[in-house]
Amino acid sequence: MNKDKYINEVEKRLSQLFLASKEGYKASPVERHRLEGFMRAGVFMGIVSNDEMSGLMNSCHQAIFGKSIEQRKAELSSHWQEEFIDYSQYEQPTYERKD
Repeated sequence: MNKDKYINEVEKRLSQLFLASKEGYKASPVERHRLEGFMRAGVFMGIVSNDEMSGLMNSCHQAIFGKSIEQRKAELSSHWQEEFIDYSQYEQPTYERKD
């Protein structure tokens, strides 16, 4: 297989996955594993290296989200802060609650 053709296909698949994620759709495990297997196969066959695949994934992510994977992970983890959520309204049984 031609290296450029392979890289273009990986880039296309990564872009589809990241665009779906950006639009709020979570990729199915089958899609994610299929892409991961496709990328690993390229490394196994010597078409590309792990570093090339990592760089391609980061550049696709940067193009779609405007930030690195690490920046986005840090941002997403800071969004969910349980200590700031007030669950006190749920301590009372539902039949006793008044809305």
